Amino acid sequence: MSHAEEGQLRPTWARLATVAAKLSDQSRDQRYHVFDVFDWPNELPTDQHWMSPELTTCYGTPVWDRLSETDRLRLTQAEAVNFFSLNVHLIRDLIGEVAGRIYDTRYPGLSEFFHDFIHEENEHMWFFAQFCNRYGGRVYGTKRVVGQAAEGNDAIRDVMVFGRILIAEELCDYFNAKMATDTRLPEIAQRINAVHHQDESRHIAFGRQMMWALYDEATRNATPEEVERAATYLSRYITSCLRAFYNPAVYADAGLDGARRIRSEVIGDPYRQEFHRTVMRKTTRFFGRMGLFTEEAVAW
Repeated sequence: MSHAEEGQLRPTWARLATVAAKLSDQSRDQRYHVFDVFDWPNELPTDQHWMSPELTTCYGTPVWDRLSETDRLRLTQAEAVNFFSLNVHLIRDLIGEVAGRIYDTRYPGLSEFFHDFIHEENEHMWFFAQFCNRYGGRVYGTKRVVGQAAEGNDAIRDVMVFGRILIAEELCDYFNAKMATDTRLPEIAQRINAVHHQDESRHIAFGRQMMWALYDEATRNATPEEVERAATYLSRYITSCLRAFYNPAVYADAGLDGARRIRSEVIGDPYRQEFHRTVMRKTTRFFGRMGLFTEEAVAW
């Protein structure tokens, strides 16, 4: 969608309800039975990438250059489990936020979409966790990604909440879209990424329209200082989400020595910082067009 088209579609709440109804219809037309849609093998091959190597956290750095091919394979396998684990944690948090607003009178006409959203996200959480537990033996823990949105003006608080949801969805969808068609990966890994990418396209379309409505409301009902606080919160949330990929437990499970040293080395590498910018470029441009914050505000 072009900037001009996006501006023309900046919705009133009534128009947003119409968008939500159409997306709900699509969701129900495309609904699948999550327990039947995947063919879970008993185990995955250990001589195959489970995550596209170009998407792993060491790629493009001297650490990657030092790894043997066996090390690289094990790293993609542990990082696939970590990526799906991160999805589990992000989804759990966003379900709680949406559930708390499902019948909020501030959002007329959106409750049906919220029901469908929660239904789909709950299924996503299930199949991500299934992969982690079946093939990695656990769902990796994660530090809480930034604190909860501050109390205060409803519009500002919801800019932070739904902005956080949109960031998480667009971040994960970048990886999903790449891996959905990567034939180097096991079929089950491709399938999970493809199914999630299909569903998230609807959520992202709604989330962007929701953010326009919320931001327009916030700029009318909040102070510039409150808006700036929301912008800072969301830019820091991007940083926290990206850093959650760099998990020392992953490097240890991949059999790499000096897990914490590796994290420190790769997380500050210029290649990784540019990769982060690439992953989030569409998202930061969207927030920039909105007037909330730009790429330069994010600590990459």
